[in-house]
Amino acid sequence: MFLLNAAAICLSFLLVNPASAAVYKWTDAQGQVHFSDKPAAGAETLSLKSSASGWQPLAIQVIQQGSLKNQAASLDEARVSADVNNVYRFYKNVIYFDFYRQVPVKIHLLANRSEYLQFVRSVMGKDASQTLGIYIPSLHEIAVYLHEDQYGGIDSTYATIRHEASHAILDSLAERLPAWLHEGMSEQMETLTSEQGQLVISAHEGNRRQLQKTSGASDILAFMEIPSDQWQRDNFRAGSNQAVAGQVVFKLLSTTYGRSLVTRLLQDYKRGVNKRSFYLLDEHYVGGPDALSIHWQQWLKSGMTEPAEIRF
Repeated sequence: MFLLNAAAICLSFLLVNPASAAVYKWTDAQGQVHFSDKPAAGAETLSLKSSASGWQPLAIQVIQQGSLKNQAASLDEARVSADVNNVYRFYKNVIYFDFYRQVPVKIHLLANRSEYLQFVRSVMGKDASQTLGIYIPSLHEIAVYLHEDQYGGIDSTYATIRHEASHAILDSLAERLPAWLHEGMSEQMETLTSEQGQLVISAHEGNRRQLQKTSGASDILAFMEIPSDQWQRDNFRAGSNQAVAGQVVFKLLSTTYGRSLVTRLLQDYKRGVNKRSFYLLDEHYVGGPDALSIHWQQWLKSGMTEPAEIRF
């Protein structure tokens, strides 16, 4: 196991008494959104309380690496905590995953892309040049960096943390998950927010634009059948599979019958079912594979502009 001797910046949200935790969110006169563990006038409370179903907020640790070592915290710690716990809440309250133990979320933060690529190569021995952040299965940890403006800036860094936190949760609960579903679910977390107690997933405009350029996106059934190792290789080379997967899952989550399919697939794989997605459609999608294909084609032709968001 790779051992790190960097000083850890441990968030105050390693909650000894999680029942009392809350994060506050408000927008100032300039339209800037703020997060804090201290209340402010007009702030919305993002509660991290244990629910009646018994889930506990995640223990989150940010470790600043490289040139960030021993520096002041570079991310809004309250926002990281709220964001990651929203991902956790989504899987608990929407997908109905039972968490019998807390999933640890340890985030290695690098100052820039160059340091990030070097760090990932030292830990995983692989090229991460096609990524903005990465989940490290062998350590069950996340690596990310402070994104430059050309990659979306600090908001993109937070979105990437949510994305990779989803990978960490899914990897710990459903090891057999096909790559398209693993990545598609994590894409949804990039736009996940909480508004007045509701979880909201907004349409991913970048994925929509990229999908409109992807000729291979029309056959959703063939896409679901691509073996995970081939899917990952193709995605690394062209980068389009991730956008397709994100749009497929967004479309499914936007309807009750599609959401039912996603939930049942995730639950099946969580239980260790060893079937390819196509063969589960007859069991879990109203009308089976043919109906799914028709619904997908209709949505593609509509331009994928609706819905703008999904509320849970």
